[in-house]
Amino acid sequence: MKIGIFLPNATFDLPGSPEVGGIETFSFTVGEALQRLGHEVVLFGGKPKAGRRHRTTTITLELHPYWETKSIPDIGTRFQRLIQRLHFAWSSRKAWKRQRCDLVLLAKPFDWPVAWWWKRSRPELKVIMGFHGTDFFAGDTRFYPAVDAAFAVSRPTANAAEAHVKRRKPVLIPNPVDVDYFTPGEAKPANEEWHIVSSGRLVGWKAFVNLIEAVARLRDEHGIAARLMLAGDGPERAALQAKISELNLGGQATLCGLLDAPALRDLLRSGDVYVLPSVGVEAFSISALEAACVGLPLALSGRVGLAGFLTEADAETYPAREVGALVGLLKKFHDRRHDPVWTDRAARHARMREDFSAEKVARRILELVEKKSSPTRIIGGPLASMSSAEEK
Repeated sequence: MKIGIFLPNATFDLPGSPEVGGIETFSFTVGEALQRLGHEVVLFGGKPKAGRRHRTTTITLELHPYWETKSIPDIGTRFQRLIQRLHFAWSSRKAWKRQRCDLVLLAKPFDWPVAWWWKRSRPELKVIMGFHGTDFFAGDTRFYPAVDAAFAVSRPTANAAEAHVKRRKPVLIPNPVDVDYFTPGEAKPANEEWHIVSSGRLVGWKAFVNLIEAVARLRDEHGIAARLMLAGDGPERAALQAKISELNLGGQATLCGLLDAPALRDLLRSGDVYVLPSVGVEAFSISALEAACVGLPLALSGRVGLAGFLTEADAETYPAREVGALVGLLKKFHDRRHDPVWTDRAARHARMREDFSAEKVARRILELVEKKSSPTRIIGGPLASMSSAEEK
């Protein structure tokens, strides 16, 4: 089967840059898994602008011109993104017709009008919608009938999608991780300083400023001089650097910038705990899952959807925005740093491999067009045993 992935953002730049995040990582990871399962996969993405580059991949790329959102009249962010997607559909229309995919994966409601248009001439085309967030726009449900099946990457996202489209709740399927790449490294020497690591786009709703403040309070209130390494880039970088200076953390906190995959993996392996302090809705967080896959325990704000797929053996949450609660959780993690069960990276990696392998997720996505009538269910982990009644 020939499968298309329609996601222009996926190839704008490397993951962690301002416009490339978890959904874009998902497209490559799942696309390559589908290819390993014997399918032909084509990713329709934006041709990188000068000075930018996409990650390497084995899947076929159809790269075509796109408009940056900043070049579109600012009548609202969602208007800009809708126009961007409609323009890209026009820009890539000849390639889409030439490739003639049997099935296409979408990741944004902005693409529903495009799918609706495709199915006017090719009603046999199968369309699967992956809800990775809630970027709805006025009038979008008029085009949703073009979608044949849908999944969501967290329970809150599934609930929001069901309420918006007023159809059956999407199946719950987590994002995957490359379990063969993100593996534990060599054991850290016992006398090394305690490392906190984090990664992501440096934007306000990620609330990395709260993490920086928590590191300062951990030092001032508990005498723990933790090392913080934060990978990623974005518009908040200068403000975060200023906060580091203000709190006299120059010797403890480092903004690492945008890292390629090997450097990011090395950074994660150097850590003792991974923190994601988002105050906006983080539908899942592949970045945090990559950290868990190398063996790190996770400290997540209550806005991170990934927590719903894990147990306290691998992650704990705290109320978003409450820096004091984050400080307390970090102190708890620090106290457990010599607990052999808590720090068993190989065991944690094995749990992630069982629940989040790319092939497993890819198979379940394909099952959606074969089992559209099946009840809502969750893959793997502690949520797998929940009854379908809880989903209704």
